Amino acid sequence: MSNGIPLNVLVLEDQPADAELILYEMKRSGYHCVSTRVDTQNEYLRAIDKIPDIILADYSLPQFTAMQALRLLQERGYDIPFIVITGTISEEAAVETMKQGAADYLLKDRLGRLGQAVERALQQKALRDQKRKADEALRLSEDKFSKAFRISPDAISITRLSDGNYIEVNEGFIHLTGYKPEEVLGKTSLEVNIWLNMDEYQNFVISMQLHNQVNNMEGVFKNKQGKGWIGLISARIIEVNHEPCIISIIRDITERKRAEIELQRAHEHLAEAYDETIEGWSRVLDLRDKETEGHTQRVTEAAVRLARALGVNEDDIVHLRRGALLHDIGKMGVSDRILQKPGALTDEEWEEMRKHPEYALQMLYPISYLRPALDIPYCHHERWDGSGYPRGLKGEEIPLAARIFSIVDVWDALLSNRPYRRGCTEESVLEYIRKYSGIYFDPKLVEAFIELHNKGAFRDTRIAQLVSGNQNSDSVLNRVP
Repeated sequence: MSNGIPLNVLVLEDQPADAELILYEMKRSGYHCVSTRVDTQNEYLRAIDKIPDIILADYSLPQFTAMQALRLLQERGYDIPFIVITGTISEEAAVETMKQGAADYLLKDRLGRLGQAVERALQQKALRDQKRKADEALRLSEDKFSKAFRISPDAISITRLSDGNYIEVNEGFIHLTGYKPEEVLGKTSLEVNIWLNMDEYQNFVISMQLHNQVNNMEGVFKNKQGKGWIGLISARIIEVNHEPCIISIIRDITERKRAEIELQRAHEHLAEAYDETIEGWSRVLDLRDKETEGHTQRVTEAAVRLARALGVNEDDIVHLRRGALLHDIGKMGVSDRILQKPGALTDEEWEEMRKHPEYALQMLYPISYLRPALDIPYCHHERWDGSGYPRGLKGEEIPLAARIFSIVDVWDALLSNRPYRRGCTEESVLEYIRKYSGIYFDPKLVEAFIELHNKGAFRDTRIAQLVSGNQNSDSVLNRVP
């Protein structure tokens, strides 16, 4: 707790050792706790009458359960944050505890999340307390305007429903809008318009007409000088002297929105830095294997285009793109002697070369943000009929990203010139892909690839530039087993 104020914690737990672990984690999370441990219903009832700040409860005790504890809490009308901590819990039981009012649940072997769960539960309690105060304010009549209403930093106003005239504004309204009370009272909300965006105002009016209330609608408002600010508005219908009125509360969230934008920008910059790093790695790989120079960028672009055409969502395409750029990262673990050998590889050398997907897994899995991109580096040598490596996956066992990539990878590789052969013609490569549809490649993806190719989807990539130099090459089917 801030300012050194102790947090009164009620622990519902029959195992003292487990209770000590819970309190230790609370201390480690920065909470100064004054705790009480109980494990029976009678002890629990006496303890909750003292209104602890939070309850941390085992799901099942020999004579008592968390569900019973929650019901007793509700019967007494207490709003005390309640977190279930248990060794095991089914998904259905977890959902039921949340329905019954628990703020959160977590497993005892995941206590590292306890500090965050407690902080969130206390914040939710604070928000509930604020909402109760706001609801109380909404029941005010003209003779019950409280000091809290007048000094609130939020802009609070009351307008008559019949004519839209302002009949009361508070100090927060005056401060945020710049209008004096005499400039507002007796005038309509159109005569003293604080909405910068009139479309948002119309949405507010429609919502009030349909539901008689508005909850936390974001809008852009303006002060008397026309300067804009962002607010969160809530409104209700109340009665003032037996006359229906609208009470509106607008909270200034300009700084919060500015902070959110800055956070989003920071996130975008970090993502850009990640992707620039990956691009750099891919260029290093191409430089190391000069035979495939430019291959990575070409197949990445082609894989992304094919994925988009197949309707893959953009979040997954981000990971697909990263995986494509790093598809041969595992070759960093293969010696230059093998990787740059000008002639055919021996059986032993091929055995070493085929380890590069495993090397990729070892390299990338520890990097959490690259873990979702592993499908291509780890699986792009798997084949539809199960004859691929490293795991011999078959059919749709192979991740979609790897199935997409394997087609464009072979497409580019066969079009490209190598020291030991010229690149093949475009027609012969398409013939090869058709031949091995259902053997090496996913047949549905082959159909989509060929359809896209015939529509010219890859014409403006560097792949197309290779085609013009390879039109006189022999058929790939005559030279690739």
